[in-house]
Order: sequence, then structure tokens, then C-alpha cells
Amino acid sequence: MIQVRRVYQVKFGKIDQAVALCGRLPALAPPEMATAVHYHLLTDVSGPMYTLVEEIMIPRLGDWESGRELLFNHPNFADWFKGFQLIVEGGRHEFYTIEGTCEDWSRPGVVVVRQAYRARKWQIRPAVTLLQRYGALMVDCGVGRNPRIMTDVSGPMFQAVIEIETDGLSEWENQRRMLFRQPEFQVWFVQLVNHVEAGSHELYRIEA
Repeated sequence: MIQVRRVYQVKFGKIDQAVALCGRLPALAPPEMATAVHYHLLTDVSGPMYTLVEEIMIPRLGDWESGRELLFNHPNFADWFKGFQLIVEGGRHEFYTIEGTCEDWSRPGVVVVRQAYRARKWQIRPAVTLLQRYGALMVDCGVGRNPRIMTDVSGPMFQAVIEIETDGLSEWENQRRMLFRQPEFQVWFVQLVNHVEAGSHELYRIEA
């Protein structure tokens, strides 16, 4: 499957309006797309303030292109877009291949931790294998649930991403510190350093 991320910079103080407006967007999508698309809205917990992310999971990249055309031609889309223009300053698209299964997030309100790694040149497949093991370790130790691994389709090459949900930041931090003390994690981390050269954390809250 493909993950499409639309990352928007919302005007200062307008995030609630943006969430409400984007929450109306699935109703404009053709009915035949509803069963094929996972759609979520996320807002920033870290990073630039007033960031809104539309997260769309589709079977194939072509489904996004054809679905976008149908959406743009919906009779109510033009009115929707007029409101959208008033509260959003800019944005970007990101495309990722989902490696393995695509677990849905459990409910609005949970926190999604997104860890993006830059693998060393031509080391993306070993990096994916290591992140799959990392996801299993976090689940086993109660750090999070529903890990999802992705690799770049657009943007810089050799990007590997793991997303996982948790009920809150304090739970994430406490359980993660316990994970760091596990011998299995320490062995895993030594292996990761051999295949990855940089990384970043992003935290989001599921709005819908």
C-alpha cells in the first residue's frame, strides 16, 4: 500500500477550523473510494506549530491520482476549497510505500510517534528489517501499538520511517526508558548504527 501525506501549514490560531474543514473532505469523495482508503487527520505535538497532516492510505499510487480527479470535479469541492484557502498558508505532499501490513490507528486522541531515519547508501532493506524488529520490541515492552514501517517514494532517497501509537507522552517516555535498558534493545541499536546515519522524531495527535 501507499501512504500519501499532505502536510499543511495552517494560519496561526486556525487549527480547529482547519481540522473541521478537512474533516468534511471524505464526504466529497466518491463512494467507491471509501472502502479502499484509510483517512486520518493529525495535528502537531512537536515541530512547527499549527501543522495539520492528512494521512491517506491507498492500495496503489494510481488510485490517488484518479481519486483526486474525481474529488476536484465534485460539485461541492470549489466551495470547500474557498474556505480552505482562507486558513492554510501552504503545504507539501509526501509519498511512502508501506512495508508489510497497514494497521489502522485505534481512535482519535492517541499520539502517533513518527521516527524518520536516513539509511546509509543502499542500506534501506537492512534498515527496514531493523525497524520491523524495533516495532516488535516496542509492542512487547508496552511502548506503543500498531507499528507501521514505510520507505520513500518521493523526496530524499534512503528514507525509512516507523510510526507507532501511544496513549500519551508520559507513557511513551516511561516505557521507552525501560526498553532502553533491555539487552535485546542494546544489541539492536548497535546494528542500527551500522545501517543508519541520521534520524528525527515527530509527534502528532490523531484528530479524526
